[in-house]
Amino acid sequence: MTNESEKPSSRWLLVYAFGLVFIQGLMVNHASVLMPVLEEAYQLDKKALGQTASLALSSGFLALFLSGYVTEWLRPKSSGILAVVLMGAGCAVMGIAPSLAIVIVGLMILQFGISWMLAVHSAVITEHFPHSRQRLFLFAMAILSLGAIIGPPATGKAIETFMEADSIAAWQKAYLCLGGLLGSLLALLLIICGRRIAPLAARRLVSSGGESSVAPKRESESESESGIANRRPQFLLGGVFNRPALYLIGLIVLFDNLATINILTWLGVMATDRFGATPSDVGYLSSVMAVGVLVGRICMASFLSGRISDRKLLGYSYAVAMLVFMLMLAAPSMAVLYVLYFLMSFFVSVQSATTYAIGAEKFGDRAAVGIPVADGVGSLGAIAAPWILGSLASQVGLDRALWLIPLFGLMLSIISLGWEWFDKRAGRNQAN
Repeated sequence: MTNESEKPSSRWLLVYAFGLVFIQGLMVNHASVLMPVLEEAYQLDKKALGQTASLALSSGFLALFLSGYVTEWLRPKSSGILAVVLMGAGCAVMGIAPSLAIVIVGLMILQFGISWMLAVHSAVITEHFPHSRQRLFLFAMAILSLGAIIGPPATGKAIETFMEADSIAAWQKAYLCLGGLLGSLLALLLIICGRRIAPLAARRLVSSGGESSVAPKRESESESESGIANRRPQFLLGGVFNRPALYLIGLIVLFDNLATINILTWLGVMATDRFGATPSDVGYLSSVMAVGVLVGRICMASFLSGRISDRKLLGYSYAVAMLVFMLMLAAPSMAVLYVLYFLMSFFVSVQSATTYAIGAEKFGDRAAVGIPVADGVGSLGAIAAPWILGSLASQVGLDRALWLIPLFGLMLSIISLGWEWFDKRAGRNQAN
């Protein structure tokens, strides 16, 4: 039987998935620009600002748990369309919101779509390209970074442009434009790839014995009731909740979120408070991070992929990133902050791709569900992160509160390297 990964339609499906990842990247770091704007527009203190960010991120928790199941049923093409539509709808709601409460609803819809996208490219890579998963996850995350290079500074510039005419509604007009842009990019991607991936779009991916296979979208009406009953626990539990790796990966993601979500949420606020940064400055700061992540992922994929274990690469790189972040907290100017942010981003870039590669190895034929679910477990950290640091900042000041971030990051390194050491020790004991 012909391997599905050798078919041209599979390769075009990868192009389609990477295009969706680029669209996701345009929005993934939007909080760095939006948070200082919301702070000024609604006169929020640091605690209220943190609560707003946490509420917005909470919807991603639900998306991560649902998206894997729905992507298996709808197939990656339709699931990807759904994700972009949700992101565009979130932007539209924010663009016409009459109050902060409706803004938060829009943010939740937007974050739901952003988080949903993980299941789409995870399904494509693990089902069609299992032997190249580490490299492809790194390149997928590099493409996400490419989108993140463009998105935040473009948003910041749009806000400043509209601000010249109407300072109150400037940021809302910018998000209405973003919603239209997302829809246009999705339409272009479907024009390019839609027909080429039609053979795969007409079939639903299922798992059997750890190998990829395809089956008709509709199950045979003659299927026995016992067969249906036997699949229900697999659907409800996803074949992953009974695996210890789920919770270890979730813990890694949790500490990463406690570190990086706080960086994305609060670094722009810090730059605004300390250096008087404008929305464009904050957008460029976020773009510098995306450039560092892009360069880091390309370098890791080109020179280190397959030469060092995922957990070692993650543990050592993240530790270096947190040391650089500590230097950022003492930066005397925006120029120094830009340079150090690039270096930190270079090393922190390995987290998502290496974590997804670990998940693909540990979950096997259920990776398309297991990876988003593990990310969902860790997203508890994303929900709590802005609220925790914002509450602390209200008590001791933002500059002091930011020192909590390296502690979270170093905990990630300890877990990753400890897991590697434990597995090696267990292997040696079995050999003896």
